[in-house]
Amino acid sequence: MDSNKLLKMAEYFYALAVGEKLPADAKDLKTILKNLETLENYNSRKKYAEKNLKHLSSGSSRIVYSSPDDTIIKLAKNDKGIAQNKAECNPKMKSKYLNKIISHAKNYSWMETHFLDKITVKEFEEMTGLNFDDFGSAIRYGLKNVSGNTDKEKPENFDKVEKSGIYKEMKKIGNQFKLMPGDLARISSWGTKDGKPVLIDAGLTKDVFAEFYESSSS
Repeated sequence: MDSNKLLKMAEYFYALAVGEKLPADAKDLKTILKNLETLENYNSRKKYAEKNLKHLSSGSSRIVYSSPDDTIIKLAKNDKGIAQNKAECNPKMKSKYLNKIISHAKNYSWMETHFLDKITVKEFEEMTGLNFDDFGSAIRYGLKNVSGNTDKEKPENFDKVEKSGIYKEMKKIGNQFKLMPGDLARISSWGTKDGKPVLIDAGLTKDVFAEFYESSSS
């Protein structure tokens, strides 16, 4: 390892040990996001975000905030979060059923997307004509080659679901970008916009799962 890399590693671990000096608080979103990107470690970014953004929820890899501009900021808590932000920000992954990405950090420490109202299973059925449990079972079956669960049997009402536009689109996207079907089959992963369901969490791909989740679960 060369001296420059060693120096950067030393500076990084020193920052972890003593804590980085946080930038000044800000009300302007561009300033907040720029300041987040200058910080070197996850803990410092979280501390700054907690002071300048509104905490909404937190998972194993990312923290979700609302911004002063009424957008959503997904902040990586760890390397898993970086990988999921990068996957979700793939510029080729576009669909009317996917929430649009507004911006992201160069290192994918954060990403910005649109705020959408959450959807209920009743609203999903009203918008699509599909029972959400039937849709979830069908998408798990349709993407079984992605998940590796190839022993799944054809679910009840699959023939009806597979004819729908949302199923055809999500199966195509899921296969193309290797989206794990588990998230697609959870109502909490969906919001609503312009009278249709929109997926608000598309960061868990097969590659991300294999690198960060499959090894830890085994």
